[in-house]
Amino acid sequence: MPITKDAYMRYRILDKCFRSKLRYQIEDLVKACNDELNGLEKSVSRRTIYYDIEYMKSNDGWEAPIEVEKDGNRRYYHYSDPDFSIDKMPLSETQLKQIQGAVELLNSVEGLPQFEGLSDSLAKMGMMLYDTDTERCFSIEQNSLLVGREFITDLFNAIQYKTAVKITYAPYEAEDMEFVFHPQFLKQYNSRWYVFGVRQDNQEEIWNLAVDRIKKIEPSKIPYIKLYVEWKYYFDEIIGVTNIKDAPVEEVHFQVHGRTSYYLETKPLHELAIIHRYGDMLDVKLKVKINYELKRLLLSYAPDITILAPQHLIDEHKEMLEKALKQY
Repeated sequence: MPITKDAYMRYRILDKCFRSKLRYQIEDLVKACNDELNGLEKSVSRRTIYYDIEYMKSNDGWEAPIEVEKDGNRRYYHYSDPDFSIDKMPLSETQLKQIQGAVELLNSVEGLPQFEGLSDSLAKMGMMLYDTDTERCFSIEQNSLLVGREFITDLFNAIQYKTAVKITYAPYEAEDMEFVFHPQFLKQYNSRWYVFGVRQDNQEEIWNLAVDRIKKIEPSKIPYIKLYVEWKYYFDEIIGVTNIKDAPVEEVHFQVHGRTSYYLETKPLHELAIIHRYGDMLDVKLKVKINYELKRLLLSYAPDITILAPQHLIDEHKEMLEKALKQY
Protein backbone atom coordinates (compact mmCIF):
# COMPACT_ATOMS: atom_id res chain seq x y z
CA MET A 1 0.00 0.00 0.00
CA PRO A 2 1.52 3.38 -0.95
CA ILE A 3 2.58 5.68 1.89
CA THR A 4 0.88 9.06 1.66
CA LYS A 5 2.46 12.25 2.97
CA ASP A 6 -0.05 12.41 5.86
CA ALA A 7 0.60 8.79 6.82
CA TYR A 8 4.37 9.31 6.83
CA MET A 9 3.96 12.34 9.11
CA ARG A 10 2.00 10.15 11.54
CA TYR A 11 4.68 7.43 11.43
CA ARG A 12 7.31 10.02 12.39
CA ILE A 13 5.19 11.22 15.32
CA LEU A 14 4.52 7.65 16.50
CA ASP A 15 8.22 6.81 16.14
CA LYS A 16 9.05 9.68 18.47
CA CYS A 17 6.42 8.51 20.98
CA PHE A 18 7.65 4.90 20.96
CA ARG A 19 11.23 6.09 21.62
CA SER A 20 10.17 8.39 24.45
CA LYS A 21 10.60 7.58 28.13
CA LEU A 22 6.98 8.65 28.61
CA ARG A 23 4.28 5.97 28.56
CA TYR A 24 1.69 6.20 25.78
CA GLN A 25 -1.70 4.54 25.64
CA ILE A 26 -3.60 4.45 22.35
CA GLU A 27 -5.54 7.60 23.33
CA ASP A 28 -2.24 9.38 24.03
CA LEU A 29 -0.93 8.40 20.59
CA VAL A 30 -4.10 9.72 18.93
CA LYS A 31 -3.77 12.99 20.84
CA ALA A 32 -0.07 13.32 19.99
CA CYS A 33 -0.80 12.96 16.27
CA ASN A 34 -3.74 15.36 16.34
CA ASP A 35 -1.81 17.94 18.37
CA GLU A 36 1.27 17.88 16.14
CA LEU A 37 -0.58 17.73 12.83
CA ASN A 38 -2.80 20.57 14.08
CA GLY A 39 -5.40 20.43 11.30
CA LEU A 40 -3.04 19.48 8.46
CA GLU A 41 -5.22 16.43 7.83
CA LYS A 42 -8.59 15.14 9.02
CA SER A 43 -8.78 14.23 12.69
CA VAL A 44 -6.82 11.05 13.42
CA SER A 45 -8.89 8.19 14.84
CA ARG A 46 -8.02 5.21 17.05
CA ARG A 47 -8.57 2.89 14.08
CA THR A 48 -6.06 4.88 12.01
CA ILE A 49 -3.42 4.58 14.75
CA TYR A 50 -4.02 0.82 15.03
CA TYR A 51 -3.52 0.49 11.26
CA ASP A 52 -0.38 2.65 11.46
CA ILE A 53 1.08 0.45 14.19
CA GLU A 54 0.40 -2.71 12.20
CA TYR A 55 2.02 -1.17 9.11
CA MET A 56 5.11 -0.07 11.03
CA LYS A 57 5.48 -3.61 12.41
CA SER A 58 5.02 -5.27 9.02
CA ASN A 59 7.58 -6.28 6.39
CA ASP A 60 6.24 -3.57 4.10
CA GLY A 61 6.97 -1.03 6.83
CA TRP A 62 10.03 -1.12 9.08
CA GLU A 63 9.47 -4.31 11.11
CA ALA A 64 9.34 -1.98 14.09
CA PRO A 65 9.70 -3.79 17.47
CA ILE A 66 6.56 -2.25 18.96
CA GLU A 67 5.57 -3.86 22.25
CA VAL A 68 2.42 -3.57 24.31
CA GLU A 69 3.06 -3.34 28.04
CA LYS A 70 0.06 -4.32 30.17
CA ASP A 71 -0.51 -2.59 33.49
CA GLY A 72 -3.86 -3.70 34.86
CA ASN A 73 -6.46 -2.63 32.32
CA ARG A 74 -4.06 -0.21 30.69
CA ARG A 75 -1.87 -0.90 27.66
CA TYR A 76 1.21 1.14 26.89
CA TYR A 77 3.05 1.14 23.54
CA HIS A 78 6.82 1.43 23.16
CA TYR A 79 9.82 -0.01 21.32
CA SER A 80 11.43 -3.08 22.88
CA ASP A 81 14.72 -1.78 21.48
CA PRO A 82 15.23 1.79 22.78
CA ASP A 83 17.79 2.48 20.02
CA PHE A 84 15.35 1.64 17.21
CA SER A 85 14.04 4.40 14.94
CA ILE A 86 12.45 4.26 11.50
CA ASP A 87 14.95 6.96 10.51
CA LYS A 88 17.76 4.46 11.03
CA MET A 89 16.18 1.64 9.03
CA PRO A 90 16.86 0.92 5.34
CA LEU A 91 13.89 1.13 3.00
CA SER A 92 11.90 -2.06 2.45
CA GLU A 93 11.56 -3.68 -0.96
CA THR A 94 7.98 -2.38 -1.19
CA GLN A 95 9.11 1.18 -0.47
CA LEU A 96 11.92 0.91 -3.01
CA LYS A 97 9.39 -0.32 -5.58
CA GLN A 98 7.26 2.75 -4.89
CA ILE A 99 10.28 5.01 -5.34
CA GLN A 100 11.18 3.21 -8.55
CA GLY A 101 7.68 3.83 -9.92
CA ALA A 102 7.83 7.51 -8.94
CA VAL A 103 11.27 7.93 -10.54
CA GLU A 104 10.08 6.24 -13.74
CA LEU A 105 7.06 8.56 -13.81
CA LEU A 106 9.20 11.68 -13.34
CA ASN A 107 11.73 10.57 -15.94
CA SER A 108 8.90 10.00 -18.42
CA VAL A 109 7.71 13.62 -18.26
CA GLU A 110 9.45 15.12 -21.24
CA GLY A 111 10.51 18.70 -20.85
CA LEU A 112 11.61 18.19 -17.24
CA PRO A 113 15.28 17.30 -17.66
CA GLN A 114 16.01 18.15 -14.02
CA PHE A 115 14.68 14.68 -13.18
CA GLU A 116 16.91 12.87 -15.66
CA GLY A 117 19.53 10.75 -13.93
CA LEU A 118 17.48 10.58 -10.73
CA SER A 119 17.88 6.79 -10.66
CA ASP A 120 21.69 7.19 -10.71
CA SER A 121 21.57 9.73 -7.88
CA LEU A 122 19.48 7.41 -5.70
CA ALA A 123 21.83 4.52 -6.42
CA LYS A 124 24.80 6.63 -5.28
CA MET A 125 22.97 7.26 -2.00
CA GLY A 126 22.62 3.52 -1.48
CA MET A 127 18.97 3.40 -2.53
CA MET A 128 19.44 0.77 -5.24
CA LEU A 129 16.21 0.16 -7.11
CA TYR A 130 14.95 -3.28 -8.03
CA ASP A 131 13.98 -4.51 -11.49
CA THR A 132 15.66 -1.70 -13.39
CA ASP A 133 14.99 -3.58 -16.61
CA THR A 134 11.25 -3.81 -15.96
CA GLU A 135 9.23 -3.02 -19.06
CA ARG A 136 7.38 0.29 -18.81
CA CYS A 137 3.65 -0.24 -18.37
CA PHE A 138 2.35 3.30 -18.86
CA SER A 139 2.64 6.27 -21.20
CA ILE A 140 2.04 9.96 -20.61
CA GLU A 141 0.83 12.14 -23.45
CA GLN A 142 3.63 14.48 -24.49
CA ASN A 143 4.26 16.83 -27.39
CA SER A 144 7.76 15.82 -28.52
CA LEU A 145 7.83 18.68 -31.05
CA LEU A 146 7.01 21.37 -28.48
CA VAL A 147 9.22 24.44 -28.90
CA GLY A 148 10.84 25.84 -25.74
CA ARG A 149 11.19 22.62 -23.78
CA GLU A 150 14.81 23.52 -23.12
CA PHE A 151 13.68 26.46 -20.94
CA ILE A 152 11.65 24.36 -18.47
CA THR A 153 14.66 23.56 -16.29
CA ASP A 154 15.76 27.22 -16.15
CA LEU A 155 12.27 28.30 -15.13
CA PHE A 156 11.92 25.47 -12.61
CA ASN A 157 15.25 26.38 -10.99
CA ALA A 158 14.37 30.09 -10.96
CA ILE A 159 11.19 29.28 -9.02
CA GLN A 160 12.96 26.88 -6.65
CA TYR A 161 15.86 29.24 -5.92
CA LYS A 162 13.77 32.43 -6.10
CA THR A 163 15.69 34.26 -8.77
CA ALA A 164 14.47 36.70 -11.42
CA VAL A 165 15.25 36.12 -15.09
CA LYS A 166 15.48 38.27 -18.20
CA ILE A 167 13.18 36.91 -20.90
CA THR A 168 12.93 37.56 -24.62
CA TYR A 169 9.34 36.77 -25.56
CA ALA A 170 7.62 36.54 -28.96
CA PRO A 171 3.85 37.12 -28.71
CA TYR A 172 1.68 35.96 -31.59
CA GLU A 173 1.51 38.56 -34.36
CA ALA A 174 3.60 41.09 -32.43
CA GLU A 175 7.20 42.17 -32.09
CA ASP A 176 9.56 40.50 -29.65
CA MET A 177 9.49 41.79 -26.09
CA GLU A 178 12.27 41.84 -23.50
CA PHE A 179 11.56 42.14 -19.77
CA VAL A 180 12.61 40.94 -16.32
CA PHE A 181 10.29 38.23 -15.05
CA HIS A 182 9.76 36.74 -11.60
CA PRO A 183 8.50 33.16 -12.23
CA GLN A 184 6.28 31.60 -9.56
CA PHE A 185 4.49 28.54 -10.95
CA LEU A 186 4.66 26.12 -13.89
CA LYS A 187 1.54 24.49 -15.34
CA GLN A 188 0.96 22.16 -18.27
CA TYR A 189 -2.33 22.52 -20.12
CA ASN A 190 -3.35 20.91 -23.39
CA SER A 191 0.20 19.53 -23.92
CA ARG A 192 1.73 23.00 -23.55
CA TRP A 193 3.73 24.51 -20.70
CA TYR A 194 2.95 27.90 -19.15
CA VAL A 195 4.85 29.86 -16.52
CA PHE A 196 3.05 32.25 -14.16
CA GLY A 197 4.65 35.24 -12.46
CA VAL A 198 5.03 39.02 -12.50
CA ARG A 199 6.98 41.35 -14.72
CA GLN A 200 9.33 43.85 -13.15
CA ASP A 201 7.54 46.68 -14.97
CA ASN A 202 4.05 45.46 -14.03
CA GLN A 203 3.96 43.98 -10.54
CA GLU A 204 0.20 44.39 -10.04
CA GLU A 205 -0.82 41.70 -12.51
CA ILE A 206 -0.09 37.98 -12.74
CA TRP A 207 1.17 37.09 -16.21
CA ASN A 208 1.11 33.67 -17.83
CA LEU A 209 3.66 33.11 -20.55
CA ALA A 210 3.50 30.26 -23.05
CA VAL A 211 6.90 28.61 -22.79
CA ASP A 212 6.92 27.89 -26.53
CA ARG A 213 6.88 31.65 -27.16
CA ILE A 214 10.04 32.23 -25.09
CA LYS A 215 13.09 32.78 -27.30
CA LYS A 216 15.76 33.44 -24.68
CA ILE A 217 16.29 33.34 -20.90
CA GLU A 218 19.18 35.06 -19.13
CA PRO A 219 19.96 35.46 -15.42
CA SER A 220 19.06 38.75 -13.74
CA LYS A 221 20.55 40.39 -10.64
CA ILE A 222 17.30 42.17 -9.78
CA PRO A 223 15.96 40.98 -6.37
CA TYR A 224 13.25 38.34 -6.68
CA ILE A 225 9.63 39.27 -5.97
CA LYS A 226 7.75 36.48 -4.22
CA LEU A 227 3.98 36.27 -4.72
CA TYR A 228 1.97 34.75 -1.90
CA VAL A 229 -0.62 33.04 -4.05
CA GLU A 230 -2.45 29.81 -3.21
CA TRP A 231 -1.90 28.28 -6.64
CA LYS A 232 -4.07 25.24 -5.93
CA TYR A 233 -7.02 27.67 -5.57
CA TYR A 234 -5.94 30.10 -8.30
CA PHE A 235 -7.26 27.74 -10.99
CA ASP A 236 -10.58 27.00 -9.25
CA GLU A 237 -12.34 29.83 -11.08
CA ILE A 238 -11.02 29.14 -14.57
CA ILE A 239 -10.59 26.44 -17.17
CA GLY A 240 -7.11 26.39 -18.65
CA VAL A 241 -4.59 29.09 -17.83
CA THR A 242 -6.17 32.49 -18.59
CA ASN A 243 -7.31 34.18 -15.36
CA ILE A 244 -8.41 37.69 -16.34
CA LYS A 245 -7.90 39.89 -13.28
CA ASP A 246 -11.15 41.88 -13.26
CA ALA A 247 -13.40 39.42 -15.10
CA PRO A 248 -16.46 38.29 -13.10
CA VAL A 249 -17.08 34.71 -12.09
CA GLU A 250 -20.29 33.67 -13.87
CA GLU A 251 -22.52 30.63 -13.81
CA VAL A 252 -22.18 28.78 -17.09
CA HIS A 253 -25.09 26.42 -17.67
CA PHE A 254 -25.19 23.92 -20.52
CA GLN A 255 -26.60 20.52 -21.43
CA VAL A 256 -24.77 17.71 -23.16
CA HIS A 257 -26.55 15.03 -25.16
CA GLY A 258 -25.89 11.46 -26.29
CA ARG A 259 -22.55 9.67 -26.02
CA THR A 260 -20.65 12.88 -25.28
CA SER A 261 -22.67 13.26 -22.08
CA TYR A 262 -21.22 10.00 -20.72
CA TYR A 263 -17.71 11.11 -21.63
CA LEU A 264 -18.08 14.43 -19.80
CA GLU A 265 -19.69 12.70 -16.85
CA THR A 266 -16.54 10.65 -16.28
CA LYS A 267 -14.19 13.50 -17.28
CA PRO A 268 -15.85 16.77 -16.15
CA LEU A 269 -14.66 20.06 -17.63
CA HIS A 270 -14.01 21.37 -14.11
CA GLU A 271 -13.57 19.62 -10.77
CA LEU A 272 -16.15 21.93 -9.12
CA ALA A 273 -18.80 21.34 -11.79
CA ILE A 274 -22.34 20.55 -10.61
CA ILE A 275 -23.61 17.65 -12.73
CA HIS A 276 -27.03 15.98 -12.96
CA ARG A 277 -28.09 13.25 -15.37
CA TYR A 278 -31.53 13.04 -16.94
CA GLY A 279 -31.67 10.00 -19.22
CA ASP A 280 -29.09 10.45 -21.97
CA MET A 281 -28.74 14.17 -21.20
CA LEU A 282 -26.23 15.69 -18.77
CA ASP A 283 -27.00 19.01 -17.11
CA VAL A 284 -23.84 20.91 -16.14
CA LYS A 285 -23.29 24.13 -14.18
CA LEU A 286 -19.90 25.80 -13.69
CA LYS A 287 -19.00 28.93 -11.77
CA VAL A 288 -15.97 30.24 -13.66
CA LYS A 289 -14.54 33.20 -15.50
CA ILE A 290 -15.39 32.99 -19.18
CA ASN A 291 -12.08 32.83 -21.00
CA TYR A 292 -10.65 31.72 -24.34
CA GLU A 293 -10.03 28.14 -23.19
CA LEU A 294 -13.64 27.64 -22.04
CA LYS A 295 -15.01 28.95 -25.34
CA ARG A 296 -12.74 26.68 -27.36
CA LEU A 297 -13.66 23.68 -25.24
CA LEU A 298 -17.39 24.26 -25.63
CA LEU A 299 -16.91 24.63 -29.38
CA SER A 300 -15.14 21.25 -29.53
CA TYR A 301 -18.37 19.60 -28.31
CA ALA A 302 -20.65 21.78 -30.48
CA PRO A 303 -22.74 19.00 -32.11
CA ASP A 304 -23.79 17.63 -28.72
CA ILE A 305 -24.01 20.71 -26.51
CA THR A 306 -26.66 23.34 -25.80
CA ILE A 307 -25.56 26.41 -23.84
CA LEU A 308 -28.33 27.84 -21.65
CA ALA A 309 -26.55 30.71 -19.88
CA PRO A 310 -25.18 33.34 -19.83
CA GLN A 311 -26.69 35.00 -22.87
CA HIS A 312 -23.49 36.73 -24.03
CA LEU A 313 -21.74 33.36 -24.16
CA ILE A 314 -24.63 31.88 -26.18
CA ASP A 315 -24.41 34.77 -28.64
CA GLU A 316 -20.66 34.42 -29.06
CA HIS A 317 -20.92 30.64 -29.43
CA LYS A 318 -23.54 31.00 -32.19
CA GLU A 319 -21.41 33.63 -33.93
CA MET A 320 -18.39 31.31 -33.98
CA LEU A 321 -20.51 28.43 -35.31
CA GLU A 322 -21.87 30.64 -38.10
CA LYS A 323 -18.37 31.79 -38.95
CA ALA A 324 -17.22 28.16 -39.11
CA LEU A 325 -20.06 27.29 -41.52
CA LYS A 326 -18.98 30.05 -43.87
CA GLN A 327 -15.68 28.21 -44.37
CA TYR A 328 -17.69 25.63 -46.34
